[in-house]
Amino acid sequence: MINKIVTFMLLAFFLSSCQENKKQAINSFSFKKSILNIENNELVNLYLESDTIKVKVFKTHEYISIHCKNGKRLYRKKKFRLYALNNSNDLELARSIISFNEDLKSNDLIGVYSKLITIENKDYLFQEEIGKRLIESNSKREGVIFKIEINDSLRVGTTKGENIPPKFVNSVKELVKTERLNNKYFNEIDWIKFKDLSKKYFKNLNPNYYYLNPVTFRLEPIFFGTKVAVLPTQDPEIYSPEISLDFLKYFKYSEDSNSVVLKKRNTIIRNKIMIPKGLKVVLKAGETIDLTSSGSILSYSAFNINGEIGKMVKVTSSDSTGEGIHIIQNSDSSKINYLDFSNQFSLYDTLKYIHQSLPSAFTVYGGKVTIENSDFKNLKSEDAVNLFRCEFKIGNIKIENTFSDAFDADFCVGFLKNCSFLNCGNDGVDISGGRLEISESKFLNIKDKAISAGEESKLKASKCTVQNSSMGIISKDLSVVESIENKLLDCEIGYCAFQKKGEFGPAEILSTSDEITNCSVNNLIEYHSSLTFNGEKDKVFQNNVIDYLYGKKYGKATFKKN
Repeated sequence: MINKIVTFMLLAFFLSSCQENKKQAINSFSFKKSILNIENNELVNLYLESDTIKVKVFKTHEYISIHCKNGKRLYRKKKFRLYALNNSNDLELARSIISFNEDLKSNDLIGVYSKLITIENKDYLFQEEIGKRLIESNSKREGVIFKIEINDSLRVGTTKGENIPPKFVNSVKELVKTERLNNKYFNEIDWIKFKDLSKKYFKNLNPNYYYLNPVTFRLEPIFFGTKVAVLPTQDPEIYSPEISLDFLKYFKYSEDSNSVVLKKRNTIIRNKIMIPKGLKVVLKAGETIDLTSSGSILSYSAFNINGEIGKMVKVTSSDSTGEGIHIIQNSDSSKINYLDFSNQFSLYDTLKYIHQSLPSAFTVYGGKVTIENSDFKNLKSEDAVNLFRCEFKIGNIKIENTFSDAFDADFCVGFLKNCSFLNCGNDGVDISGGRLEISESKFLNIKDKAISAGEESKLKASKCTVQNSSMGIISKDLSVVESIENKLLDCEIGYCAFQKKGEFGPAEILSTSDEITNCSVNNLIEYHSSLTFNGEKDKVFQNNVIDYLYGKKYGKATFKKN
């Protein structure tokens, strides 16, 4: 049943996204003067229907680069390029590039937003610029982007000139020069999918950019621009380097060798261990793991945690230096029941210098996960629990005494029921780019937002109680929140809807049969956003709501590690 519901929610999301894209389908715009007469580095007005956008124009012999100013966006893009299409071959290539990128996106790969534009009766290929927004619009976490250039020699660098581990640079050069792909540094599955899709449109196409995913710590392919024959390689030999077996100091293989279990009922792990993919990590009722001396578990295999009433699986840190459990499981499934997880930091603290970003104490990336009857407490990370690109079902869990956010779900679809979020240093539940139903849950002493939806999310909250918290129910950046039979008690702000990021838009809250009692400000709704309370739209609006939030007057500043 859960799978059918999740599938329906995903389908509804994609259909709504398609409808929104159709509404935004405007295929022409103009400048104050002829595009041919605009000087390089000139500031001019761009006209789109009834809107005027101030833009900076940069010209090269290959393309025109446009940077929108004053917080404005064109097709929700701040920076983009225009490639002139001078003949029918150029036009055919542009159409192939557009279709290819649409295919990439529909297959969960990184696709560049591309479309045909007419300016002064001439056709151009419009492409969003390579950068942070491109990555985030593809439901990924911001990370380093590699650029490959082949002129007289091969050059591999990054778009921002970051210092990066030589092993990634060397692995890219090895792929180009020797046609061998090291799957320790590349996302092998994504690379094969990319190549297979490209063959539908091009005779010879290889990535000319790579994104270093800061969660999986693997390179993912990107094609940007119009130069199709970038790297003249055939399909490479894919090989696996030797895998570290340090985890076998603490774990042993089961009889069928398909899973690993702890060697000891009470285990102390004093270092960072990595468990390779292809296994199942099984923790049994009553077992204990003590992560000391900054110890952590990074697993590319799914977990089965099988605690019981009175015999919970316990993961703690007796010296308060543990750096948590992080499950990078791709399409696999984890099941967690009766877990007592406490006193951890995030792995991000000591790996940030090599661009791996795991800012939570407990992480699940990809696939499906069920978490039930579990406690997460005294967690000193940026996010206590972070789910990323998952389908999830969570019931009867408690997250308390967190340094910052309690539960953060990025680009996920799932359900929370009968959960408690207590004494949280920042947000209680925060979702971005996803779908969530939350019911019969309690939020007490939340320093910032109790229930928050952002980046075009859909959230339905019912029969929940929010008490003594800074803000109750929040919708931002094209999100829609349904609030049904919830109680908001003794909060600074009951409801808040606003736009935070320029590439999105206003937000919406639909409240039905809620009870709001003794809140300092019942509603803080920005112009163009909306609150509908029992069928009646609120008519009191505020400019620039963000100027009152994040610790400026209400709530708490968002904490991000440098």
